[in-house]
Amino acid sequence: MDSHTLAFVVVPVLALTPLITLILIPLLWRALGSTLGWYLRNKTDGRRHHILELVEADEKKYREERKSRTAGGSSGSGSSDEEWENVDAVAAEIAENGGKGPGHDWDGIIGFFHPFW
Repeated sequence: MDSHTLAFVVVPVLALTPLITLILIPLLWRALGSTLGWYLRNKTDGRRHHILELVEADEKKYREERKSRTAGGSSGSGSSDEEWENVDAVAAEIAENGGKGPGHDWDGIIGFFHPFW
C-alpha cells in the first residue's frame, strides 16, 4: 500500500474519532436503555394492571363500608377514636445535671447500633 493512500485512510479515521466518541456512543447507550425500558414495561404490565385493579376494588369496598357505617346511625366523630387504645400519660422522671433518675436502677446498655457498621 502506498503511503499516500494510507494517509487518506488514517487521517479521516483519526479526525472522526472524537465525533464517534461524543455522538455515536451516547446514542448507542440511549438506544440500549430505551430497549431495556420497553422490555421491562411490557414484562411487568400485566402485574401492574392486576395490582391497580386490586387497589381499586379495596377502595370501593372501603367507601361502601364507610357509607354504610355513617348511614347506619353511628356517630362519625367517635368512630375513629374507638379504634385507638387509651394509654395513661406518665411523666418521664428527669434527673438533674445528667445524674441517675430517682427510683430507677438501670443495668443495661443504651446505644444506637448503626446498620452499616
